[in-house]
Amino acid sequence: MVSFLRARKATTWLLILSLLIAGAAYASATACSFVVSGPAREWLLTLLTAGMLFLLPGWALLLLWPGAARLTLTEQAAMSTGLGMVIPPVFILLTGSLGLNLGPLYAWLPALAALPLLRWSYRRGHWRATREGWRADARGAIWWPRAALVIVLVAIIGVRCAAVNGMDVPLWGDSLHHTMIAQLLIDHGGLFRSWEPYAAMQSFTYHFGFHSYVAELVWVTGVATPRAVVLSGQVVNMAALFTLYPLALRLGHTRWVGVAALLLAGLLSSMPMFYVNWGRYTQIAGQAILPVGIYLAWEFLSAPHRSWTLLGLTCLTLAGMVLTHYRIAIFAMCFFPAFVAVHGLRSPWRAWMGRGVLLVAGTSALVAPWMVRVFGGRLVPLMLGTAMASSSDGEATTDTLSAVGDLSTFLPMWIWYVIPLAIFVALWRRAYGALIVALWWALVTVIVNPQWLRMPGSGTLTNFALLIAAYLPASLLIGALVGEPLRRLRQPLALAGITLLVAGLAWWGAGARLKDVNLDATALVASADMRAAQWVKTNTPTDARFLINGFFPNAESVVGSDAGWWLPLIAHRSTTLPPLLYIAEQGPRPDYQEWINAVYATLYSGGVDSQQMRNVLREHGVAYVYLGAKGGRVGYAGSAQPLAPEKLLASPSFRPVYHEGDVWVFQIE
Repeated sequence: MVSFLRARKATTWLLILSLLIAGAAYASATACSFVVSGPAREWLLTLLTAGMLFLLPGWALLLLWPGAARLTLTEQAAMSTGLGMVIPPVFILLTGSLGLNLGPLYAWLPALAALPLLRWSYRRGHWRATREGWRADARGAIWWPRAALVIVLVAIIGVRCAAVNGMDVPLWGDSLHHTMIAQLLIDHGGLFRSWEPYAAMQSFTYHFGFHSYVAELVWVTGVATPRAVVLSGQVVNMAALFTLYPLALRLGHTRWVGVAALLLAGLLSSMPMFYVNWGRYTQIAGQAILPVGIYLAWEFLSAPHRSWTLLGLTCLTLAGMVLTHYRIAIFAMCFFPAFVAVHGLRSPWRAWMGRGVLLVAGTSALVAPWMVRVFGGRLVPLMLGTAMASSSDGEATTDTLSAVGDLSTFLPMWIWYVIPLAIFVALWRRAYGALIVALWWALVTVIVNPQWLRMPGSGTLTNFALLIAAYLPASLLIGALVGEPLRRLRQPLALAGITLLVAGLAWWGAGARLKDVNLDATALVASADMRAAQWVKTNTPTDARFLINGFFPNAESVVGSDAGWWLPLIAHRSTTLPPLLYIAEQGPRPDYQEWINAVYATLYSGGVDSQQMRNVLREHGVAYVYLGAKGGRVGYAGSAQPLAPEKLLASPSFRPVYHEGDVWVFQIE
């Protein structure tokens, strides 16, 4: 009894101490952020917050696995980053399944719980990195790749911070629903079903891992949600590169492989830096988790003895990946047959088969509550409908590898030429790790293009999503090709020269990556739109509904083409066009998708001043028209301009009530 009371007292004091340490750490971070002014202060606070949200909880989990002691501190930090990124969506799902929405506690509880776990791991000696020796035979040779890695990481972080300074609203169409989902998570303190008051959709089945990061950043720092999407997107972009490092070292067993992989993906290739132009944040978040999931699964499948801790960490990582991006989770599934084909055949089939079953069962158990919701919505029938449509059509209804355009859009052409050489050298060296990666991505390519095997499903996954993720295998394979010859290099002068070469390439690559952001082509919201949004909030009824610019990118959906699409978030007014996910979520009426599309089908067929259009506007309760500063041209290359201001000015049915520059607001008479 006495020992029990002592243990409880010690636990209480440890919890109090952890709270004090966490509070002091956050206060120090906030104070430090005020020492630096402007964008640097914002980024300092953002990166410190990301460390608290991802690195601390992830490291505490990683050190529960005894095998983590074999990793260097850099590898542990990279693995911890990916592990920390799966905690928010899984935590939100599990508590939400119990009817609990914890709000800001989602950000603070994992960080606070990590502190006693890290202290316990430190006392047990789990912080020692015992693989320092075999990375290089000569201890002095280690410092040069370390210096090169620091140079590359600083360049990656710096260019991603600088590229979005002054960008208060994220770019293009995907960013709208990402911001709206994050705002709804904040408003509800967790999971939700209704998209009101921002859209009329009545279900939520979209992956939400990235959006949970945005919500946590808002809860901790108080930054505006649209800006938090931009900041979180760049942090995730950095993480997607950093988490490549342990997997790269596994392929080449030298730090130079990791340096080469990060240099290539982070600075010499436009992907994934270019994702900011599309707001492709959920895919890059999934790809930040993917290398960690692959690494842990590789360890679990090939370990001589089964580790239940490693099983738990792997299942947790894979589950978080599912909740972050469905397509990337499918990409990850292709690793298992690739591993079996290259490595598994050299071991008893019962071992890897049994472990594979455990991985599937554990991951499925964690995501089961969410899958029940997903399969009860429109998303799965929509994907199946796309697959069936493509299989019943003689020609694929979606993109093919021959129709995606210039491959240099996704990676420099020299990288495409070097990839086959890297695979050939891996075969010659019998480098099984590189061969697993090559076969894994080959299987992903086949899964994306099932029509090659005369199987249904074309269009369920797109070649565009495949190619913008090609930096993953390319950086790993070429990193192994370039880094392996440097493994035995010991001459200080040669190592210094290579480090200087890395620094030069990093400098050149940083300048090139800054040019990747194209605000003119992809920004929907301009400063004039933000001023107009304030006018709209002040001078129109709260239930006012706006007709906005939009166009059909395909036969199924309509997308917005200027800031009018953002009015629900920046002006709190409804519009005729919900976020793109309206095609996958339940609306207030069974024909919601067709009802929305009818507005723009009528607009483009009869014009804004036709009697048919007046009837449609009356049915939808539209009282105003908003024309954004971009004039409905973002993403739209057609010649029709049904909402041109001169057409509305020429009609007695529309009265201008606001005008600044290219922004117009008309009231319907």
